[in-house]
Amino acid sequence: MGTVLVFGDAPRGKLGPGSFEVAAAGRALAEALGARLVGGLVGRDVGAAAEAFLAAGMVELYVADGARYEPCTGAEYAAAGDAILEACGPTVALFPHTLDTREWAARLAARRRTGLVTDCVRVIVDQGQVVMTKPVYGGSVTAEYVVRGTPQLATMRAGAAEPATPGAVGHVVPIDVGPVASRVRVLQETTESGPAGPRLKDARVVVAGGLGVGGAEHWHLVEEAAAALGGAVGASRAVTDLGWVTSAHQVGLTGTTVAPDLYVAIGISGAVQHVAGITRAKTIVAINKDPDANIVRMATFGAIGDARAIVPAFVERVKQLRG
Repeated sequence: MGTVLVFGDAPRGKLGPGSFEVAAAGRALAEALGARLVGGLVGRDVGAAAEAFLAAGMVELYVADGARYEPCTGAEYAAAGDAILEACGPTVALFPHTLDTREWAARLAARRRTGLVTDCVRVIVDQGQVVMTKPVYGGSVTAEYVVRGTPQLATMRAGAAEPATPGAVGHVVPIDVGPVASRVRVLQETTESGPAGPRLKDARVVVAGGLGVGGAEHWHLVEEAAAALGGAVGASRAVTDLGWVTSAHQVGLTGTTVAPDLYVAIGISGAVQHVAGITRAKTIVAINKDPDANIVRMATFGAIGDARAIVPAFVERVKQLRG
């Protein structure tokens, strides 16, 4: 029987939601391969995170815990990941696709001389092979990959799988990692305050605005629509480049990938890099004055007209319906 390994993400000791999505993908993969599911977790003071992650149904959870893992450096995390791989010998290892794993999972693949496919939206077994699917060319097409090395490594895009439901709880296996020679020393960390309201990547409703809003003086329309729907505020890259809102609001290939139940795009044309970040949205509503805009063609519902006239009426109607 083989082994499928799923890594959790626990920045500052708190388990990220992407961990349960990766666990669900790993569980489905393990069932298809007839393999056992184990977990891996690296971080500082991750005891509570490990307990929560175990509920995703792995039989063992290998944990490297220590002050050396905060802040995250690629060398330390790659060494810890390598020790976990050595301990459980998986055929496949999955990671959440985060800023940190983009670095240290790549380092880990290099150490193991194996392949890594990043930003996957699906990992399945087809005719006995593990096939990894990811968007390419800005999300305009998808490509399928098969990794020839062992273990086969992949990072999973946020929202690519439904979070794992509780399963049988296994046990924690502590991992000791030897000294690591690192050329990086973190001198200071500065954290940018995030947007108010729901976190963009976790929100079930996202209202995003683009240049079609008409100017920074009209941005309040996007914020008011988001507040009325209880959603997060998003933005196109053009808007963040102009400084109307901070980059923390940016949705797209170079921003945050979202997977909400409802995505409302106000004055957004639908550039390829933006569309690549919303492909997992269940329902898309486009408010745009251009009936031929790309976002309108891909939307579930569309309202054609000036956003400055449509959005206030929309917000008022939402408030009426909510009493």
